[in-house]
Amino acid sequence: MNRSTSILTILATLSLMGCAGDKCADSDCSDTGAEELRAEADGDLSEIAEARSAWEGTPEGVGLLDFLNAEETTQNVLDYTVGLDRRAAGNLIAHRDGGDRKWGTSDDDIYNNVDEVDAVRFVGPRTLDRMVIFALRQGFVPGAGDVLGVYDGVSFTVEQADATIKLVNILDEEALDIDLGLNARAAASIAAAQPIATVDGLSRLYFVGQSALSTIKNAAVATGAQQQN
Repeated sequence: MNRSTSILTILATLSLMGCAGDKCADSDCSDTGAEELRAEADGDLSEIAEARSAWEGTPEGVGLLDFLNAEETTQNVLDYTVGLDRRAAGNLIAHRDGGDRKWGTSDDDIYNNVDEVDAVRFVGPRTLDRMVIFALRQGFVPGAGDVLGVYDGVSFTVEQADATIKLVNILDEEALDIDLGLNARAAASIAAAQPIATVDGLSRLYFVGQSALSTIKNAAVATGAQQQN
């Protein structure tokens, strides 16, 4: 499933659930009575998710972070315009702006990854999806030629990241080791993790660092250039 299909699926799902007209239909923000009390007793007031968010390392995830870190994104915007639960909206802005509740000051704690957003109390997958859709509509999501991110010192545009992931998932361990010339341990680590979803995920593998990422990226870019000629 490509990203555009994923976005359309989310939109259709939210529409069927009637989320636009009922903010607390979102299970991320509903009061659960005894269940919430048990969570408080355990000292954990946020949803528990061991796996990394599906948006981490994607253009949509980058757009979400840019949107949340923007000065014009206020609690009222999240609450009334995006349609989040007021508690989720308040907690998201409180985390970002720090103790003085002002944007752009020394105590700000901007969001560096999607998991940091997901860890905020009353924020879960549906809230993330709703903010991603809004960020996409508002133009925060980077396009093909825009920088997606810098991983282990290697910068990737969206297009380069897509090409890198396509290449790394079609090469077996021998091709990664011999043909690309990666360290044997890096090649084995990549092969064991295939299919790999994002450059972010690739960069987190054991023995995969700046050298390996640069090699794979350059090979992917060169392959794409050859295909265009």
